[in-house]
Amino acid sequence: MKRNAIALLVTISFVTVIISLIGISSNLVDNSFKRVAAKHALIQNNLLFSDITDILKEVSGDINDSIGLDIFLSIPLFFENRQNSLSVDITFESDASGININNLLKDINTSKKKHSDQPIPLNPPYEEYFERILTVYNISDKILFLSMIADTLDSDLEERMPGSEIALENPFFRQGHIYNLRHFKKIMSAYKKQTLDFNVDTVPWKELIGFNADNIDFNQIGPEVLQYLAPEIDPESTPNYTSNKTDLYESLDDIPLEEETKKRLKEMNMQFYSPYVFATMNIKDGDNKEQIVFVYNLGNKKVSNIEVTD
Repeated sequence: MKRNAIALLVTISFVTVIISLIGISSNLVDNSFKRVAAKHALIQNNLLFSDITDILKEVSGDINDSIGLDIFLSIPLFFENRQNSLSVDITFESDASGININNLLKDINTSKKKHSDQPIPLNPPYEEYFERILTVYNISDKILFLSMIADTLDSDLEERMPGSEIALENPFFRQGHIYNLRHFKKIMSAYKKQTLDFNVDTVPWKELIGFNADNIDFNQIGPEVLQYLAPEIDPESTPNYTSNKTDLYESLDDIPLEEETKKRLKEMNMQFYSPYVFATMNIKDGDNKEQIVFVYNLGNKKVSNIEVTD
């Protein structure tokens, strides 16, 4: 009787182990299929991205002025293959519609020679622009936040003020340039951790700042950007120069602004055409979706700052 009971227990244990192994094997097979599918999607999307950028180079070949750019930005690209449920759409916006935050510091190469024993100074018109934004949105420690941005832009580990050098806390934090909004949000996170001031989250940073274009394109900026660039302009009038304008401008002489305002805009690299565009590419393959964002330079036809999100 005892032997039968022992044999039954052994059999039950053996069956339990087999069932567990089958379950584990099934999971491994499922994971393998998923990995193969993911690799297939990755290869397919890489090929799609390469083909689309080749098409982009063709369709953007003759765009070299504000009129061509305006038309280009208004036309989304869409491709579809109904046979395999694959579709791709791309939308574009100017990457020079906000103020390049990397210009907050004076030219690093020339300034280092003059201020070798001091931090690289801030660029006054850019500093004033950001101070206006931080004041309007009630940022509690404007000096610390600007110092954290500046200490990210320079490549040393010297603190402008206590707690402003993020790289001292995080050795993997990238310095020397702010590359995109995701990178900028890491500065915001470090600031919030120190101050518990969450007002920085209320600022529409995506509309107000940029990261790549050397100049600002006046024809592409929004009312808020102009408001902080030139606070002397009546806020109700800013849409007339920006979102509600009836024509494109070709120079500062075309804009009915005070000379002092024009001088400030000139100091901030204000131009009337920039070749930098920000592209958002959505790929849909059945139930799978992927988004690729990148910067495209209409001038040299080069792609940069590629990011992939699911």
